Amino acid sequence: MGIVRRLNLRDIGDVEPSVGGEVPRGLLLRSGKLSVLTREECARLCRDYDIRCVVDLRTPVEAMEFPDPLPEGVEYVRISLLADAAVGITHETGSDAMTIIRRLRRHPEKLKEMVPDFEDLYQRVVTDRHCRTKLDEAVRLLRSNAAEGRCTLFHCTAGKDRTGLVSMALFKSYGIGDEAIVSDYLRTNRNAFFPTLKKCVGVALLTQNWSLVKTAYRSFMADRHLIETAIRCYDGHGSS
Repeated sequence: MGIVRRLNLRDIGDVEPSVGGEVPRGLLLRSGKLSVLTREECARLCRDYDIRCVVDLRTPVEAMEFPDPLPEGVEYVRISLLADAAVGITHETGSDAMTIIRRLRRHPEKLKEMVPDFEDLYQRVVTDRHCRTKLDEAVRLLRSNAAEGRCTLFHCTAGKDRTGLVSMALFKSYGIGDEAIVSDYLRTNRNAFFPTLKKCVGVALLTQNWSLVKTAYRSFMADRHLIETAIRCYDGHGSS
C-alpha cells in the first residue's frame, strides 16, 4: 500500500474553488498519524512535499505512544483538539480499537457502550469552549504558515474526524462552499474502505457478532451526516 493511502494523505488545495474562495495548493496537507511510517519514509515524505511544519491534533498520550518520526528541521506543533480521551477517536494507550475488541471480544455489550456518540462529538468540537478555541487556533496557524509559503501537514490518528473538522473550518475560512467541503470529507472513504473491511473481518472473527461488525464499519468510515451536522453547528456558533 502506497504512502498516500496508508496515511489518508491529500492536499486540501485540490478542492474545487468556490465563488469568493480558493485554497492555496501545495501548502496544506491532511493525513493520519505519521507513526505508520519509518523514519526514512517520513523524511522522504517531508522532502517530497517540502513539509516545513507538522500540526498534531492528538492528545498528549496519543502523541507519546505513537510519536511522529520527523526529520530535523521540521517544526512540530501539537494542538489537542479534544480535552478528554474518546475511545474510538483518540485511541489512547492500550485502547486502540482493535486492542479493545480483542480484550472484550466476549462482552459485545461493553464494546458498544465504548463507541462514542460521533454526532455529539462533531458538534462538541465546534461548540465547546475548549475545543472551539483549539480549532480556531489550528486554523490561524495553518493559514499563517500558508500565507508565508510554508507547507504544513496536520493530522490526528486516522485523518478522518479531528482532521476532517479542521479541514472543514479551514475551508470555511477560505470561502469554500459546503458541498465541496462534504465532498472532500468523503474522499477519506477511498483510502479507508479496504483497511476498514480488514478490521471488520477481524471484528467478525473475534466476536462473531454481526451487530458489532456494523457498528465498527460505521465508526471507521466517514459519514456525510456527521460533517453536515458540524457545518451547521459551526455556521451557527461563531468563534469563541
